[in-house]
Amino acid sequence: MPVAVPRKNELEQSPKRPTAATLSKKDFLRVLHRAHVPKETIKAADEQLRDPVDEERDGLFLVRHGLDRDQLVSRMGGSP
Repeated sequence: MPVAVPRKNELEQSPKRPTAATLSKKDFLRVLHRAHVPKETIKAADEQLRDPVDEERDGLFLVRHGLDRDQLVSRMGGSP
């Protein structure tokens, strides 16, 4: 029995699924708060980042504010 393969345009139109590199803005802001990130940085993230927060797209903001996944996990008391 043949397997249907999605056409290129069907793949392009499918909604972006959340991945390890994306997080809803609300959840991202909650992580920042739990990691004791300064309130000014949390406010800037809320004002400047789109929903969902995407590590690739928003990388410049994250780097500018010294934020990366490992650093946030460490600040919350976990290990990467």
